[in-house]
Amino acid sequence: MAGLGAVIAQRLDEWGDHALPLERMLFGSTEPDQIAEAVDAWCRAHLGAAIDHYVFFDSSSGTVHGLALTDGRAVVVKGHRPAVAAAYLRAVAVVQKALADATYPAPRPLAGPEPLGAGHMTAETMLPRGPATDGHAPLVRAALARGLARFVEITRPYTTQFAAVRHPMDVPPGALYPTPHSPRFDFAASAPGAEWIDELAGAARTRLQARPVTPTVVHGDWRVENLFVADGGVVAVYDWDSVGVAAEAVALATAATTFSVDWQQPPGRRFPAPPEIRDFVADYERARGEPLAPDERETLAAAIVARLSYGARCEHAIASQAPPLDDSQRRLLHQLGPALLADGLRALDAG
Repeated sequence: MAGLGAVIAQRLDEWGDHALPLERMLFGSTEPDQIAEAVDAWCRAHLGAAIDHYVFFDSSSGTVHGLALTDGRAVVVKGHRPAVAAAYLRAVAVVQKALADATYPAPRPLAGPEPLGAGHMTAETMLPRGPATDGHAPLVRAALARGLARFVEITRPYTTQFAAVRHPMDVPPGALYPTPHSPRFDFAASAPGAEWIDELAGAARTRLQARPVTPTVVHGDWRVENLFVADGGVVAVYDWDSVGVAAEAVALATAATTFSVDWQQPPGRRFPAPPEIRDFVADYERARGEPLAPDERETLAAAIVARLSYGARCEHAIASQAPPLDDSQRRLLHQLGPALLADGLRALDAG
């Protein structure tokens, strides 16, 4: 077992200062070998095989372990924070299976959710991973938009699976933001200086709450880092604990403002420029086969402001580690927020 956590240790060296609060809550340790031993024990108990070696490790809103097992299977084991309920994870598994059955590039659930520590663990088949892709490339952007449109089309009948399930990133009534997806982001402690962000978030939330919408099942983190694009199409979709129920326009807002983001790449061109946001929306409309209705476009404009406000608030909360201002959600929000609220999606043409 010695050295099984080497991939985890290497990842931590790359990150530098990273406290791993979720790993402590789930495994009772932040030491790489002890984390790996806990995951190995879980695999033996729930997958019937031990870990042969680690393929990758990541940690953000969840702790993610890409593993090759001794029986030859390649799997992804994920630990979920306490806010992610078992009922929600079961609903996601139903959707994953439905998509996989429809030949959509979704992983098949294998085990879980099973309680561990303060949260839950799940396992799924490992999908292929490829080299980093430039999300700004028009053909890649169009492939991402088509993949999202097909996701929404296939999953629409499964909305009832989530009817009684609260997504951990849902915004509570009366709140401006969801509970941050990582303990790194302390909104209360970082409130000073964020007043302009909160003001735009409040205006956007007021508009969204005033609009009745038809919910559907969506992927809430549709960006190139969570997808594998090859040969003009999406061939693998990751990050399934971002799946939930929302208005189609709200999911489109998140995707349109972050589709090009890959946090593994150096800053400089992560976030899309306003014309790229506009073009992603147009690509999506073509993929779904009909343009957005006027009320959907108004919802989309407000949802873009709300999404950028949350991202800007996260950046503000970790000012010393935030991306550079010229390639950030703070800049996009400052540039687009007031105009989107005043002029709707026409602001993307001016931007």
